Amino acid sequence: MISPEEIQQQAENWWSEVLRTSLTGEPFFPRNISRIGKVKTKERLEAFDRIRAQQQALLARCKSQNGQGFTLHWEERNYRNVGRNRFIANISIDSIEDYLHLLRRSTAYHRFLADTKLILETIPQLQSWCVNHPIEIEKLHGKWSDLLKIVCYFRDEHQPGQYYIRELPIPIPTKFIETHRTVLASLLDAILQPNQINEDFQGVKQFEQRYGLKYRQPMVRMRLLDADVGRQYFNGLSDLQIPLDSFTALNLPIYRVIILENKTNYSNLMNFLTLPQLSGTVGLFGSGFGLGKLKDVKWLHHVELLYWGDLDAHGLQILSQLRSYFPHTRSFLMDRDTLDTFSEYVLTDAPESTTTTLAYLTEEEHALFDYLNSNRLRLEQERIPLVYVRERLKIER
Repeated sequence: MISPEEIQQQAENWWSEVLRTSLTGEPFFPRNISRIGKVKTKERLEAFDRIRAQQQALLARCKSQNGQGFTLHWEERNYRNVGRNRFIANISIDSIEDYLHLLRRSTAYHRFLADTKLILETIPQLQSWCVNHPIEIEKLHGKWSDLLKIVCYFRDEHQPGQYYIRELPIPIPTKFIETHRTVLASLLDAILQPNQINEDFQGVKQFEQRYGLKYRQPMVRMRLLDADVGRQYFNGLSDLQIPLDSFTALNLPIYRVIILENKTNYSNLMNFLTLPQLSGTVGLFGSGFGLGKLKDVKWLHHVELLYWGDLDAHGLQILSQLRSYFPHTRSFLMDRDTLDTFSEYVLTDAPESTTTTLAYLTEEEHALFDYLNSNRLRLEQERIPLVYVRERLKIER
């Protein structure tokens, strides 16, 4: 036989649906408790005392004793083995009042109704959102006034690109929006117009980008290999690290960009720092598979673009990725001739790639990828002598 505690646990599991139906007007009660453990014929005789004790425990907690709570439905008749007796045939909760009394949730329930009323009086368009997110409404009790100020600001006043998240002109604590990004994203998606959301960005981690806030930009490190350009535009500086949006907006008299893969070690950085002076050329210190940050830099479509990464399967994967953004990208020192020329430096411990098809490699490059990957070969970029690099760059020119 089910215990009073198990009845309460079943009722707890209904809480979200009870809140939801309070908004839709759908009838939820009366509702039967399931799996009550009805008394079986054999038990009536063999476990009569235990069953009677269990029924007494339920009787002490039921509605007939306490005015509200669960209701016991009995089946009484003459039984061949125990004479005239009654056993519980069903248990129900008959009303919202009975339910709230059982769970001691009356205060929480009426707070929920008040919060929902505030939400819908402020932003009626959130009716469906409220029906679908009753637990979020309950959990955020005491915060809805500030949350609604934020949502109304984004709906009515916000201008994309004007503010960082902590400088929004809303009278709330500065960290409040950052703390509540998850629910705010859900609310904003529910009410903003399509032109107020940047669908290229998803999730809480891209909150600023999705809703038109200024945000901390990725940094791009570049070397101006043309000293005249450095003097003319950057007071002679040649090694610069600038935010991505500033890099995107550059308008320099250059016609070639060399991207070096970044494995964050000193040797690769030295390759970047020792690139020779080249007219109209910029070197970029890349970031492996993070090169996706460059995909919207439109001016890169109009320059000669070279990619120089480690000569291994992953390096060729990155080349294919970069070509998916910039189809005119050419590899630099990532060919079979280079591999064979410096065969004494080739390592056999490269991580194996699970990729089988790279759509943006040439037939020759794909064959090299398969060869490197199947043999786990790697020629690290820093193994190639500087004099060879400089000689090949002269050829590239």
